[in-house]
Amino acid sequence: MRKAIASTLFTAAVATAAGCTHPPMKTFVKVDDVALGRVVVYRNGVAYYERNAVVTGGKLQVKVPRDRVDDFLKSLTVMDRKTKQAVPVSFPRQGGEEDQGDTVTMSLELPPNAPSDLVLTYVTEAPAWKPSYRIVVGDNHQVMLEGWAIVDNTSGEDWKNVLVGVGSSSALSFRFDLWSVRQVQRETLHTNESFAVAPPTSVSPYGTVTGGAAGTEIAQLDDDEIRRPAGHPDAPPPPQAAPSVDAEEAYYGGDDADALESTGGGGGGAGRGARSRPSKAKAPRVATATAPRPADTRPRAPQTRVSQGDQKVHALAEQLNRNGATLVIEGYADGNLANAEQRALDRANLVRNQLIDQGVAPAQVKVIAKAVPGDRDRVRLIQEAAPTPEKDQIGANGQPTTDEAPVGESHFANERPMTVGKGTSVMVSMVRANTDGEVVYLYDAESERGNKRFAFKAVRLKNPTDSSLESGPVTVYGNERFIGEGLTEPIPPGAQVVVPFALDRQIIVDKDEAQDNEVARLVTLERGILTAEVQHIRREKLTFSSRLTTPTTVYIRHTTSKGWKMIEGPKVYERIGDASLFAIKLGPNESKTVEIAEATPMTRTLDLSSDVALDMLKVFVQSPEPTEQLKKDLNEVLGIHREMIDLKTQIDSLHTRMGDYRERMDELHAQIVTLTAVKTGGELMAHLKLKMKEISEKVQKATIQVVDTEEKLMLARVRFQDALAELHLPDATGGPGPNTPSAPGAAAVK
Repeated sequence: MRKAIASTLFTAAVATAAGCTHPPMKTFVKVDDVALGRVVVYRNGVAYYERNAVVTGGKLQVKVPRDRVDDFLKSLTVMDRKTKQAVPVSFPRQGGEEDQGDTVTMSLELPPNAPSDLVLTYVTEAPAWKPSYRIVVGDNHQVMLEGWAIVDNTSGEDWKNVLVGVGSSSALSFRFDLWSVRQVQRETLHTNESFAVAPPTSVSPYGTVTGGAAGTEIAQLDDDEIRRPAGHPDAPPPPQAAPSVDAEEAYYGGDDADALESTGGGGGGAGRGARSRPSKAKAPRVATATAPRPADTRPRAPQTRVSQGDQKVHALAEQLNRNGATLVIEGYADGNLANAEQRALDRANLVRNQLIDQGVAPAQVKVIAKAVPGDRDRVRLIQEAAPTPEKDQIGANGQPTTDEAPVGESHFANERPMTVGKGTSVMVSMVRANTDGEVVYLYDAESERGNKRFAFKAVRLKNPTDSSLESGPVTVYGNERFIGEGLTEPIPPGAQVVVPFALDRQIIVDKDEAQDNEVARLVTLERGILTAEVQHIRREKLTFSSRLTTPTTVYIRHTTSKGWKMIEGPKVYERIGDASLFAIKLGPNESKTVEIAEATPMTRTLDLSSDVALDMLKVFVQSPEPTEQLKKDLNEVLGIHREMIDLKTQIDSLHTRMGDYRERMDELHAQIVTLTAVKTGGELMAHLKLKMKEISEKVQKATIQVVDTEEKLMLARVRFQDALAELHLPDATGGPGPNTPSAPGAAAVK
């Protein structure tokens, strides 16, 4: 692609200032004093040279620096200027002094009757050119874009009256030895020879520490170091508040503070010490909605061990977030025990889920179950070996650049010859044109130099050329003054770009983050223990507040990590590389809130009697995923659970009411004690005793209601456990679910 956009350039080359460090001078290809006609410098470390030569005597002598011989031979073309046909040449190898030192002298010999007016082209090493841009902000959604290419002539040769151009592309460039004479050593074969061929060494699909390893073990977690989240069958019980002592027990000085009991109220009395304690109807302990896992007598992991495991996982997450490596998590379980594979896979998924919660991309983590007879319960963490990228494929952030989106090609050529002296630089005009653009704001909390609190002032513009504009610095002017500087990413032809150039703190951003889980598919269900594919959702709420007195547009940069899928966000957006660019309009002093949600699948093991699991099932039942029979069974379980919650609420309400009654009884009791010293208070005394009796009867009635309600709660709990035991999963038998191995040791990769 060729476009002569530039029509002007600096009239004088930018020479090296006196006293400054001079650029390193290099030798150049010299062709019988034939001058250069055209030079095009590229961004990949090479330049294209074109020379016009008039040959006499059928020979043309070329002196090539030794370090450029291979590039010269690899790219040399000799062409008839008139017919544009290729002309073959030969270059006898010189074995004498001419082939010594830093220069190789070639004598290009032309065939008989060859044309004498030739064009020679070749490519050799050259410094890459550097782009630089200026933007002048205008009105009516227009800006002026000016681009310059800085070209350095370090070849050691003056470029006199040369057409200078610059370009960039995705073309690869390399060195290849074409000058050396290559001898091939051939093997001498003999008959009646016998050969024994050994098989190749086996290689693990993800690498191990031994046997031709392609990966490295970086950590191990014992079973008691793995954290079980709320809702997991083996999760430690939540901290319980100290059991409240029944108000009547406290009043009478009861000694059984552990049991939840209710008592009836007595009549009046002369004083607390003189009162007789009424008989108590001992009520059963109030059952909560979360029932403990039956027949689970295994010891719980000490919190210190779990904390140690958390520290290991946290350090590992930071390492993976930095290097982007792929991790394999091996879950182990004793193969002699029942459900060994499932338990091993559960351990691996627990660690995987922790890593994802701490920002590791789901695509970076794989899990595998290994049920080994006699092995101990644990998890091994193995980092996959990856091919080391070449030095020139490493980006500024230390990550390989091979996944970056292509931006096309560019070619900017000057139409008028110019002179660039050796050891000098020149600025070649690439573009100067008005284009669509305006001042906006960009919220970028992801980049290395981004800001989470404020949006950047930025200019949004369109590339008006049919060539890609390379990444480079941008100077922004407005109202005939300097207003900021920025750095642009590569801009494809006709594409839009938003370049931040100032941080004026006029757009304030408040950020709230939350995480949630929703059941997406049930995998296995056995006696109340559920294995499910859960959509792990992270939500981001951004509130933008403008301090400006004029309306503006704010663009939000958001990158979705590999393995995550955006499920909620603004409907209108653009794609810029791997990022999405959302736009919102803000009026003067206006505030708006934007919510973005992403989801990734996780596999979790849940105790169906836990509040966490039941809350997720409430959402799952409303989805189209379960069958009608499964919906009916789940609704029955959820209905009993709601009944248990209602009964517990009634019990709490009755206890609150009984507490109020007893406070009133205390007041009446104090008043009666006071009136015993007043001789004229007989009528009032009788009234207070009557009130005392009425409230005591209410306490007794409420106590009976508590006992009856607790009995209903106990029966509901039995029905709840029975319903869980009878709950089946007929629609999960069609095949293995996600992260469920179909064969022993099969890797499950998300």
